[in-house]
Formats: sequence, C-alpha cells, structure tokens
Amino acid sequence: MRYKFKILYLVLLTQFLLSQTKFHKEIPRSDEKELKVKIFGSAGTFYISPGERDKIAIIDGRSEKGKTIVDVNYYVEDEIGYLEFETKRGILKNTDDEKWYIKLCDDIPTSLEVEFGASYAVIELGGMSVKNLKISTGVSSAKLKFTQPNKMIMRKLEVETGVSEFEIENLGNAKFRKFNFSGGMGSFDIDLSGEILDEADLKLSLGLGDLNIRIPRDIGAVISTSSGLFSPKKFDDFYKRDGSFISYNYNDAKKKIKLFIESGLGSIKVKWID
Repeated sequence: MRYKFKILYLVLLTQFLLSQTKFHKEIPRSDEKELKVKIFGSAGTFYISPGERDKIAIIDGRSEKGKTIVDVNYYVEDEIGYLEFETKRGILKNTDDEKWYIKLCDDIPTSLEVEFGASYAVIELGGMSVKNLKISTGVSSAKLKFTQPNKMIMRKLEVETGVSEFEIENLGNAKFRKFNFSGGMGSFDIDLSGEILDEADLKLSLGLGDLNIRIPRDIGAVISTSSGLFSPKKFDDFYKRDGSFISYNYNDAKKKIKLFIESGLGSIKVKWID
C-alpha cells in the first residue's frame, strides 16, 4: 500500500504569559509555497503590516497592565505554512495598555483570517500577496489599508463588523474579484481608489449607522439596493433604470463595477473622487 508522503519539518508552539513585559518572536522562512494565517485578538491595539521576505512572521507585543496568555503556533505541511496567533484576556479599560505588531512575509500567497474583540486595529496589506482575506471585529475601531497594489488577484474579501468604526483605504489595490461587507452598527467608510479589477463585484450590508462609499470618477458603476424604509440614499451623478442606479459615465468607462447594497436603519452615500 502506498502512503501519501507529507513533509512536516517545522513545528513551533509557544504559550507565553505576558505581564508588564515584552514579547518577541521571529519565524524564519524555509521553502513554503503558500501561507494560511489566523490572528485572533481579544483586546488591545493591533498593527498588521508587510514584513521581511526571509521571515514568515515577526511578532512584537507589550502589556502595561494585567496578564495576557499568548499562543503562537506554526507548522509546515506539504509546503504550506500554517500560522495561528491568539491572545486571551479580559476587556481592557484602554486599548493602548496592550499593543501588538505583527509583520507577515510579503511575497508568499497568503490566506489571512483576522478576528478582533474590543480593540483598535490598523491592517496594512499593501504590496503583499493576499489570496483570500476575512476580517471580523466586535466592539472596535479599525482601518484596512492597501497603500500599494496586491501582488496577486484576491479571490475573496470579507469584512464583518459589530458595533464599530471601520475605514477602508485604497480598496481597489486589493485587486479583489468579490467583496462582501457587513456592518452591524456604526460608521463605515469605503474608498475604492487603486487598481480595481474590471467587473469587480461588491455586496454591502448595513444595519444601523452611516455607510460612505467613495468611487474614482473613471470607474463606471451599477448599484442595486434593498433598503429599509428609513434608509436615505444619496447617489450623486447616477440615473435610475429598472430599479438600479447607473452612473452617467458607465458606457464610456474602461472599468466597471457592480454594487448590491442592503440597509436596515442606515444612511448610504456614494461620492465621486478624483
């Protein structure tokens, strides 16, 4: 009987009690062809950004008050690296009392899943090779940025937020095919600047709050809505046809996007940017 041969050449498991001290961990790169990363943060401030090409991850943290259990687990199987990072603690009175800096290898195709509780987060993924991305937040304030184009086409991008403020900058640089956004209650700002793909598909859902969408003027857009009675809509430079809103520049635009927006008791505004 032939058995599938698997190479399991690096196992890293760290559990660390962080109490008024610093944490530092570096994971060296070997011959990984793909990464699957999960980051779970219960509370605090988190910064995720591109790192060094010869390191899978560089993780630094500090805590001013209280105790936090930190789990870091990394292993490689069939040339795929699996990284899990998790902090376990109660609610902080001030998110600045605990800060984490996580840098990820920028040129390995990466599927990234991020989940934060009561936290503040800045996620900068510009210039990385992000294959799939899922972000979930609870009571939080967060920013997602793509200051440089993604090095590959992103298959799927999902953002789910609870009671929060969430801002996305240069989302076009993510080079996604499909983007699903679900905002529970709060203020949400989505900027579609960057190298957006033609025929990109966006589905945006808003519960209670404000949703502001900014679209570059050279992009054509079709918007379909399913809004509640108390959801005022403001779509500048669009005309309505067959229940959809179509931008006046749609026929002449080289790139076109489709948006489906549904809202409960929320306010939706679409603005054009140069």
